[in-house]
Amino acid sequence: MKENYEKMQSDLAKALAKKKELEEKMVAMVQEKNDLALQVASDSENLNDAEERCEGLIKSKIQLEAKLKETTERLEDEEEMNAELTAKKRKLEDECSELKKDIDDLELTLAKVEKEKHATENKVSQTVLPNNNQKNNKLKPEMELKYFCGCSKN
Repeated sequence: MKENYEKMQSDLAKALAKKKELEEKMVAMVQEKNDLALQVASDSENLNDAEERCEGLIKSKIQLEAKLKETTERLEDEEEMNAELTAKKRKLEDECSELKKDIDDLELTLAKVEKEKHATENKVSQTVLPNNNQKNNKLKPEMELKYFCGCSKN
């Protein structure tokens, strides 16, 4: 019996040691389970935050793409208008050059005509004045005679 008692005591001591070891493992596992639960909750919250940010970024991307499309279309319109205005400017510059050339030609023609006019006037005055002087010289005695005689031809 003593042997039995000692064996039972030994078995009891082993069982109590095993129980204590298992309780310690259980406490550690419960702590690990709680830690993992906290980690899962934190990860879940982070995942929700990330999903919300992702949705916000997707909405922002869609808005920015729409704005980019609108801006690109406006840029294309502006470039088209710029090309049209550049062509019109070039055409007007060509017309302006032609008009300046026409003005220069007209000024040259006018100067030439004025020179010819002056030459003609000088020629006329040189030919007409001596003729008039001759006529005046011929008429002068007749006029003097009329003046002195007091007669006049009507």
